[in-house]
Amino acid sequence: MKDTYRERIKEEQKKLSPSQVFFSEGYRKLFRDLANEVAGEKLEQLLLYQSTEDGLAGWNDGKRIGINIDNLITGSFLELEQKSDSLIGILGHECGHARFTDSALRKVYVQNMLAGVWYPDAPEPENEDEEKALDEMDTCLTGKNPVVVPLLTECAAYISNLLNDVYIEEKMCSLFPGSIKKGILINRRRNVEWIPPLKELLEGNSDPVSVFLKVLVQYALRGYANSWNMESCEMLDTLNEVKQFVDLSVTADSDLIRYQATNQILLKMWKYFRNLLEELKQECQEPEENEEERPQEEEPPEAEMPQEEPSEKEPPEEDEPQEEPSQKEPPQEESAEEKSAGEENSTEEDRKEASQGNGKSMGEEEEESPTEETESKGEEEPVKERNTSGDNNREASKQTGDEESPNSSEEENKSETVSEKASSEEKSKEAVGGKEGPIDFSSDSSDEDLPTDVSGNGKDEAKTGKQTEELTEEQLKKLEAAMGEYLKELTEDLPKFIQESEVDETALPELENATAIQVSKEDKEEREGADEKSDLILQKILLDLVSETVDQDMGVEAQNRLQEELYGMEFEVAHNMVRKEVLYKNTFTETEKSWLSAYEASARKVEKRLRTRLLPILENQKERTERRMYLGKKLDMRAIADPGGAVYKRIFPGKKTDAVVCVLVDNSGSMIGHRIEAAKVAALTLYDFCRQAGIPILVYGHHTDGYEHCDPSEETVYFHSYAEFEEDRNDRLRIVTMENDGSNRDGAALLFMANKLLKRPEKQKLLFLISDGLPNATRYFGSYATADLKKIKEKLGKKGILFQAAAIGWDKEAIRKIYGNAYLDISSLEQLPIRLTKQLAKLLRRVN
Repeated sequence: MKDTYRERIKEEQKKLSPSQVFFSEGYRKLFRDLANEVAGEKLEQLLLYQSTEDGLAGWNDGKRIGINIDNLITGSFLELEQKSDSLIGILGHECGHARFTDSALRKVYVQNMLAGVWYPDAPEPENEDEEKALDEMDTCLTGKNPVVVPLLTECAAYISNLLNDVYIEEKMCSLFPGSIKKGILINRRRNVEWIPPLKELLEGNSDPVSVFLKVLVQYALRGYANSWNMESCEMLDTLNEVKQFVDLSVTADSDLIRYQATNQILLKMWKYFRNLLEELKQECQEPEENEEERPQEEEPPEAEMPQEEPSEKEPPEEDEPQEEPSQKEPPQEESAEEKSAGEENSTEEDRKEASQGNGKSMGEEEEESPTEETESKGEEEPVKERNTSGDNNREASKQTGDEESPNSSEEENKSETVSEKASSEEKSKEAVGGKEGPIDFSSDSSDEDLPTDVSGNGKDEAKTGKQTEELTEEQLKKLEAAMGEYLKELTEDLPKFIQESEVDETALPELENATAIQVSKEDKEEREGADEKSDLILQKILLDLVSETVDQDMGVEAQNRLQEELYGMEFEVAHNMVRKEVLYKNTFTETEKSWLSAYEASARKVEKRLRTRLLPILENQKERTERRMYLGKKLDMRAIADPGGAVYKRIFPGKKTDAVVCVLVDNSGSMIGHRIEAAKVAALTLYDFCRQAGIPILVYGHHTDGYEHCDPSEETVYFHSYAEFEEDRNDRLRIVTMENDGSNRDGAALLFMANKLLKRPEKQKLLFLISDGLPNATRYFGSYATADLKKIKEKLGKKGILFQAAAIGWDKEAIRKIYGNAYLDISSLEQLPIRLTKQLAKLLRRVN
């Protein structure tokens, strides 16, 4: 029965949904106690809710913590116990934020990065490459570059969150090594499992920023990257360079150290940012270059212009205003000699100018164009500096050894062309918020870093280099839009569990189905220990959730089985026509469950007096062995080395207590008040005594439907099964919740119990009846009932059933006349449990 019950419980627990468990009263209490124990003094309220749309597993707004039971991490586990561990881990993580995270300082860090300021300090370069990278990053930050600043801020926020998350988890694991640590680690392992190995990341993702951040997450969470199938690569070298900053961050108690470490990691990652920016820039330029090729192909050969000009001049579109006449005149005024000179020297000169132009810094490059622009637009001081730079550039081109360099008209042509760029360049400067304009993130000071021809149409490197160096206002807008799309994709691609979990009240998710749990700091000491006992508490919660269903199902099954057994029994003529029904109660209210402790306390008082007297008698009847004897036939191997020679033992065969006991309680209406209470204690005492002695016991109650009937066939007799021979966890509850109703038809009840006893294999069969008076049922009372009971008592004796009737009512004398020597006079209800138990022990000794 026990194994069957456990199996049924396990099967029913598998049917439980997470919402049934995690929104239950018991689980809410567990979460309240855990939060009260581990959250410190800041937490006021805990919210449990379900949301498949909300990507956050948990969040906090300083005073409240929200736990989403439908989050992906918890949902990935199959067993309810694992799901519970995961939710407790999320609770521990968010409570760690409440205890250790400085939210105000985090906002200061992000706001400074958005404002183009390193906080708390700029990263420290370790070599020349990093010094150059830092200069480029500083230029973008101080200029508030609308493309670079959002990228750095997003990555800085993600990395700082990662370092802070690992730090607070390590702190919580050390403080609460029970269920909090278990839950945090199980979530961490699952999160890392979802990140593919490095080789797979590199093969499936061309974005080095995303790949490196995932590798960084792997290392931060478990101390090494999943790169077992790669001996080495450039990304692993970068990871080795940042490990020191990660290791320092997850143990340091200062948030400033973690933000400084984040800045150092950003510096190490700049090479990936630079490549990403160049790729996005080329993508934004490709459509314009394709448009420029069409008018060039249609121009006649004799009107061919110098190679630089088309790349610097955008073809007019239908929606754009037509160019000024002054911008088109220089090519028309060019002489034939200039044309021929230009055709002979254009290729070589273009190459030289391209190498010189790409070798200049971005500031020097931009100094040239506003020089010409000021002639037409009237710019002031910056124009003079750029003029000087432009003259130097032209002088440098003459010293390359070209004797037939372009004449003054050609230079004027170039100046006019540069002036065309100036207006678009000035707009670009204003858009980025600084004078320097967009930075060339791909170009180095060498020719090797010049980008290849993106369009693939045979243009030389010089022309392509100038195209990537300069961005029009329209291209810059495209670049900003492309960066916005990239950051959105990056956020979706990166592991979600590192995302920001602190939210403002205005950004809280919809919590229509949330269950609020108030976290009180009163009686804190009484609630401590939930971290260590949560596993046991969860098992009790799961048992309570399904036990009622299992008990109800098993109760119905047991009642049907007992009813079938009843249908197969034969009764005397006086009781054969009466309808009979077996009742088996297996579900109980919380109030009924609370009664048990009071009755058990009363029963223990009786058992304490009887245990020392009666149980040893039964124990002595068992087989026993005497050891350390000087004479005997069997050696006692335990004492074989006894120097005194007491090395023998003797086995005395015991007497088996081959008995079975039945207790039948009158549940009629007259058993009200103290009588039914005394009967409960007596039945419970006999039940406990027999269970301890290993004697099978059956406890039943009986009464009629209580209505006045003319015909016995209309009457129903109810037999209440309180305890069957096989022990059940609810036996005691059924005994202490017995109730009284109707009348008593003792004859039918005694025959029913006799039928059950006679089916048992034990030799000694004992039957106890507890009643307060004579029968009073339909056509069954007075002398007719008395004669029937005498007949039944004699029949029981002939079949080997020892019968005892305990009379506790006013008509004791009438009961004594019926049952004779089987009569027990219970003068005091308090003596009922003691008298019955002593009588049981006496009968057991007599029959053995």
